[in-house]
Amino acid sequence: MKRLLSLLLFILFGQVNLSAQVKDEGIPFIRNYVQKEYNASAQNWAAVQDHRGVMYFGNNYGVLEYDGNNWQVIILPNRTIARSLAISKDGTIYVGGQNDFGYLRPNRQGTMEFVSLKVQVPADDRSFDDVWKTYVTEDGGVYFCTVKAIYHLQNKQIKVHRLPGYPWGFPFYVRNTLYVPVPEKGMYEVQGNKMSFIPNSDILKGETITGMLPHHKAGILLVTGEGKMYSYDGYNHFKEWKLPISPFLEAAKVNTVVSFSGGLAFGTAHNGLLLTDKDGTPRQHLNIEKGLQNNSIRSIYQDDTGNLWLGLNNGISYVESNSAFTHFNANNGLPGTAYTSLLDNGQLYLGTSDGLYFKEWSNRESPLHPAPFQLVEGAQGQVYNLQKVKDKLLLSHHEGPFEIRDGKAERLSDHRGAWFFLPLKSHPDYLLCGTYTGLLLYKFEGEELKFVRSVKGFNESSRVMEEDDAGNIWIAHGYKGIFKLALSDDLSKVVDTKFYGEESGFPSNIFINVFKINGELVFTGEHGIYKYNKRSDRFEKHTVFSKLFDPGVHIRKLAEDVDGNIWFSAGKEMGVLKKKSNGNFEVEKNIFNKLSGKLVGGFEHIAHYDRSNMLIGTDEGFVHYHPSYLQTDNIDHTYHTLIRQVSATDGATDTLISGGAFLHQAQVSVNQSEEFKPALPFAFNSLKFIYSGVTYEENEQVQYQYMLEGFDKNWSGWSTTPQKEYTNLPEGTYTFKVKARDVYNRASEEATFGFTVLPPWYRTVWANGLYLMLGLLVLWLLKRLIDRRVRWQQEQLKIEQEKALRLKEAAHVEEVLKAEKEIIKLNNDKLESELDHKSKELASSAMHVMQSLETIGKVRGQLQTVMEQVEDKQALHHLRKVLRSVEEDMKVENNWDQFELHFNQLHQNFLKRLRHDFQDLTHRDIKLCAYLRMNLTSKEIASLLNLSLRGVETSRYRLRKKLNLEQEVNLTEFILKY
Repeated sequence: MKRLLSLLLFILFGQVNLSAQVKDEGIPFIRNYVQKEYNASAQNWAAVQDHRGVMYFGNNYGVLEYDGNNWQVIILPNRTIARSLAISKDGTIYVGGQNDFGYLRPNRQGTMEFVSLKVQVPADDRSFDDVWKTYVTEDGGVYFCTVKAIYHLQNKQIKVHRLPGYPWGFPFYVRNTLYVPVPEKGMYEVQGNKMSFIPNSDILKGETITGMLPHHKAGILLVTGEGKMYSYDGYNHFKEWKLPISPFLEAAKVNTVVSFSGGLAFGTAHNGLLLTDKDGTPRQHLNIEKGLQNNSIRSIYQDDTGNLWLGLNNGISYVESNSAFTHFNANNGLPGTAYTSLLDNGQLYLGTSDGLYFKEWSNRESPLHPAPFQLVEGAQGQVYNLQKVKDKLLLSHHEGPFEIRDGKAERLSDHRGAWFFLPLKSHPDYLLCGTYTGLLLYKFEGEELKFVRSVKGFNESSRVMEEDDAGNIWIAHGYKGIFKLALSDDLSKVVDTKFYGEESGFPSNIFINVFKINGELVFTGEHGIYKYNKRSDRFEKHTVFSKLFDPGVHIRKLAEDVDGNIWFSAGKEMGVLKKKSNGNFEVEKNIFNKLSGKLVGGFEHIAHYDRSNMLIGTDEGFVHYHPSYLQTDNIDHTYHTLIRQVSATDGATDTLISGGAFLHQAQVSVNQSEEFKPALPFAFNSLKFIYSGVTYEENEQVQYQYMLEGFDKNWSGWSTTPQKEYTNLPEGTYTFKVKARDVYNRASEEATFGFTVLPPWYRTVWANGLYLMLGLLVLWLLKRLIDRRVRWQQEQLKIEQEKALRLKEAAHVEEVLKAEKEIIKLNNDKLESELDHKSKELASSAMHVMQSLETIGKVRGQLQTVMEQVEDKQALHHLRKVLRSVEEDMKVENNWDQFELHFNQLHQNFLKRLRHDFQDLTHRDIKLCAYLRMNLTSKEIASLLNLSLRGVETSRYRLRKKLNLEQEVNLTEFILKY
């Protein structure tokens, strides 16, 4: 209870001081947004933030909208410049453009659009140029300020205040009053429906006022473009106000000035941003050399986290002015990777990979005239450590061991590669120096530190080492393990060396380190934290510290401060174990998440000097952390996660469902009302959600968790992907939920988007009714069909009976036909047999005739022989008659005609057809064809034709040519098939 009361008192009474803080050590973290990134014009004229956290910028192309992930351009109707922006209490953003003004409002789809108010302006005053300033009054009115007139919107009516002179400066709305500077006359104020000249304001004649704001000392502070400042008491007294920053402002030229939680912010035309406290004392100066992308600042806006947005002549910059972290790097004149630091007697020493640098350290140093970092003479190159031992600054350097004297690095001995100096408690006048190749011994002799000797017996690299209470030296080697050395009494050599590694209780031999915490040696391995058990000569888990770290994390660095807090680097994280009054520790690491993965691996440097100064080494220089600096608006800062876009697709076309902004009671809302919950056709059941956690610090590290209620059973894991797609969702009612977790592990509230996927037309209520009607119709039709089928079956039965009867009749007829076919077949077989017999007889007859002819021929020959020998004339006469009779019988023409007649009868007029088709065939060719048809052999044919076998072959060859047969066609087969 007492602790809580103390905290409340601190917050209540400390708030006054907190709001006045401007952190002036180093350079704040800056995020530059270039033109190509936001895809609009280079120039940005104004900025505001709505109650959802979304940023809006007046740009030459319109109004830029930015939620931390997505940029959008809201185009004005005449596609002109958005010169000015203002936001009302109800969250309405008013926009002043060119020849137009109005406000932003989400349309039905949830996309912000510009609504013009010009139509409400009297017709005679509708022609004007740029609306350079827009102000929202306490009573809800709005002033739109142009070069010709001021347009006052009140209760949905617009009144026009014409200006008393020309040219004139920009009006300013301060303490519920609109002031109008007229360079040739002085200052006017708007009172009711008229403008009144402020007495004594002629002191401002010839001045261009670029800033006018309330001030705790000046009443109202006026700033001119030339850097002059005036105080105004709000009545009739003006006085020039001189401050130390006036010469700077005069040279840099002032474009704009605003009041913010830390003091005053001056945006200049030529030299960037100047931040002062409320009294005008400079605290921070940022320009191109210090990280900005442009020196000409058009607008300044402080967001709800206390950080600043700069609208530049070329780009947009986000300055973490309300952060406990700042940089010392190349922009400060400090090049290289950070390895070591030392804050000593008003001097800050920083050692990098490029050398050892120093500068005077003072909170009263003016950022306009900062002391530069200077390189220590002789200390250029890789620095590892800088230590103060007995008022001596000892430098461990790649080139060897040095002592810093009078701003110079003086070599202590001719050795190279020094890591670290270890004072020996057991021998107070001696120091061990760990080198690349062993140990060196040094001794204090009076006020001098002198090299004694190289320690024999150990030649390993000795970068990390500590001494225990017994005087043993523990040396950790990065990838071998850890050694325990016992030195001789004269420290000349190592008399005993013992190695410890995986076999001694460590998880492996690599990444073992040793640190001294509260007088105790603490060892870390590849994972886990250990202590040495002397009795067992082994290492075991540290009972206190092991509970404070995840079991699998590799602890890279432990460093204890004067309050007993233990600063650590573990894995990619950094944090602190804060010591409580009961001796226990409380882990705090979220605040350091922005440094995740940025510390120098293996050479982590964490140095806590006091409650205002802490230095952390990173790959890009040093980070200064102010442990007691409370980030005024960042502590427990809440932010929204917004569903920025919902689109659906039917597979071919993407359709925007929601642009992420909802209108509720005429105000932009983060919550979706019932009227904005869409019902999507089933064809558009594939949806894509784009969302953003509206936080701007390290926004690339923001993680998201989502769930589609009605589809997903559980929340998803955390992911940095700011979008999610669902495909082929079934019909139903869904609610998409998403929440974010920022770099400090702060979770946002859930963002939700409800929608319904309608069933396809064939699963709608109407379709179901139609299905019911169709079902009844089908039942009726089925009944009709069943009745018809019964009748049909009855008819079919009757038909089947008749068919069976006909089949019986047909079977009987078929049997009769079958018997007739059998008779016909038998007759055909008989005929074929008779034909074959007759063919054989014909062939036999032909053979017989030929044999008879041969016999007659022989008889003829014998008769001719006998006639030659007979002398009796009468007998010779009778013999001649016999010879003539024989010769008559030898003429076979009549026999062949008879043969041909029978042959044609047997073979379907084969010879007639052959003569008709092949008219050039001879009588012998015809005979050959007949004999081939009778399938006689060549020998038989030779006998019938009275030819030799060779003569038959010749005749066959001639016949083939006359029949025009191809070579591959068989003559006999052709004759048989002809």
